[in-house]
Formats: sequence, C-alpha cells, structure tokens
Amino acid sequence: MNKKNIALPGAIGVAAVWFGSHAGAGFATGRQEVSYFVTFGYHAVWIGFFAMLVTGAAIYIALEIARIYKVYDYKNWLKILFAPYPTVPSVLWEIFYLYGAIVAAGAVIAGAADLVRQTLHIHYGIGVVIVAAILLLLTIFGSNLVRNASTGMAVFMIAAIIVVTLLGIKFSSANLSRVVAERETTAGFGTILWMAFIYGAFQSILVAPVISVAETLQTRKNNILAALLGTLVNGGMLILVCIMLLGFFPAISKENLPVYYVTTKLGISWLFALYTLILFFALISTGVGLIYGVIKRFEVAWTKGSGIFQSVHMRRCTICFLCMIVSTLVSLFGLTTIVNIGYYALGLIAIFLNIIPLFILAPLKLIQAKTP
Repeated sequence: MNKKNIALPGAIGVAAVWFGSHAGAGFATGRQEVSYFVTFGYHAVWIGFFAMLVTGAAIYIALEIARIYKVYDYKNWLKILFAPYPTVPSVLWEIFYLYGAIVAAGAVIAGAADLVRQTLHIHYGIGVVIVAAILLLLTIFGSNLVRNASTGMAVFMIAAIIVVTLLGIKFSSANLSRVVAERETTAGFGTILWMAFIYGAFQSILVAPVISVAETLQTRKNNILAALLGTLVNGGMLILVCIMLLGFFPAISKENLPVYYVTTKLGISWLFALYTLILFFALISTGVGLIYGVIKRFEVAWTKGSGIFQSVHMRRCTICFLCMIVSTLVSLFGLTTIVNIGYYALGLIAIFLNIIPLFILAPLKLIQAKTP
C-alpha cells in the first residue's frame, strides 16, 4: 500500500481521535461552549474556530515531530521536544497531563451527577457518590466492555448533538437573529480573543492521544491533511453548538448543563429521553477512559509489592481508587467551576508547557532535521 492510499484513512483516524478526545464532559454538556464563547455574546458564531486553529497548529507541529523522529508515544516525544535538557520539562509535562486527566474526570463525575440530580431529583452529593461508584466498578471490572462500546456511543452522541443543535437553532432563531443583529456582547474583543486562545491552549494537551495513532502519516502532506480535517471537524461542531446555544443567550449562561436545558425547552419527549441517556453513557465511558489511562501510566511504575499488593489486580484497584477519590473531590466544586477555573488554569499551564515549546522550539528542531 503506497502513501497516497493510506493518507486519507490515516488522516481521518487522527481527526476522529482528536474529536473523540475533545468531545468530553465539557463539550457534550455545552458547558465549555458557554463558558468560553457563548457567555460573551455574538462573537460566539465564529470565535470558536479561532480556538481550534490554535489547537490545530499545535497538533500539526506535534505530528511533524512524531513523523520525523519516529516517536509515537508522548514520553519519548517529550524527550525530542525538550532535548537536550528534557528531564525537568518532561516531569512538569507529566504532572500537567495528570492534572488534566484528573480535572477532566472530575468534570465527568460532576456532569453525570448533575444530570442524575436533574432527571431523578437526587441530591447532588448522592449523585456524585453513585456516579463515582459506577466509574470505579467499570474501571476495575468492565473497562474493556465500556471502551469497546465508547466508539459507538460517540457516534450516537454526535448524531444526537447535531439533531438537538439543528432543532435548537430553529426553535430560537428569533432571539439568535436579535443577538447577532444587535451585536450583543458582555466583554471587550481582547478578553474574548484571550478566552478563545486559552481554550485552544488547554485543548492542545490532546497532542498526546493524537500522536499515538499517527504512525501511518508518513509525509508532511499527510500531517497537513490530518490537522486540516481535525480543525474543520472540531471547529465546525464547536461553532454549530455555539450558534445553537447563542439562541438561548443570556439565560443559558447560568445553566450547568446547557444542551440538556435546550432539550427541555424543545418539548420533544423522545429527543429529551434519547439525549439524556446518550449523554449519561457518554460521560461514563469518557470517565472510564480517563481513569484507565491514569492506571496504565502508573502501573508500569508500581511493578512490585508485598502482601496484598503482590497482586497486579490489587495494585490497579488501588491506583483507580486513589484516582477516583481525587476526581470525586474535584467534582464537588461543580461542573461550571471546574470548566471556568480548572480548565482555565490548564490553559495557562499549557501556554508554557505546550504552546510556546511547540511554536518556538519545535520549528527549530524541524529545520535542523531537514526532512522532507
């Protein structure tokens, strides 16, 4: 099979992994879109695409480093990026990545608990415990099943969001037209641009899962195609959801689960039930993937144990349990706080550990490599 034959499937695969990682708790609930774009008014119809251009540029450069130096795991990729002094930056990046996983897992628990609270009228704290227990059991005993089903759920999730989005835009077209026509906004353009940049920066953490599936991309054109497709898919879906939510501005700004709120306003019972079910399973599957990723990272470091910890299974359970405790504590802050503060801090850190290295150090390494 020649390079031309593998270019498109490989590029589509990379774009799919990028979107699958992007469309987590914050995206699927609409909370990210509201916090970083919609809450500022009419600029939401386009500013999200600028954010994805930032992420897309970072991912393209990361893919080029991976292709030229043949490194497709983030640990060895970091050694190349930060050479000749990789130790301290690599450790900081590992902490940054762990922080991102824990905060994202906390967002999953918070989102699912809030969904349980609104649908079953259970106290939020009890919902957190229930969701955390489900994630713990699935991660220990059923992770393979949930991970295998996650792709299918992601497809249904995307389909449900598209349906809700189109119906929501139609339902709120009058208010949407008014907000855009009157150029209603709540902040200056500099603030809006900065928030979009922060969003693009914290999404750049997705270089880790993206480079892990990029081995089939063998040329610069392949990587350009992958980054372009990913930018269009992620930017397009982000803008679509933002436009729909903008139609419910400014009331939507105070909702923890904005897309769920829209389904309640549409008055279509089957769509409400379908979205609620799919959102819950999507949140659970995302949470399992995040926690399991942490387990896989740390079980290789904890290779020996005494007593009950001689069992690999027990060591995995311990790592999972500790991770769940921290993520559950994070979730108690609530989805909105996690997205507004936790993700914002992630974006600030990403500027120094991801954006600056990728936009300054990496191009120099690519020039030095002199590889076509």
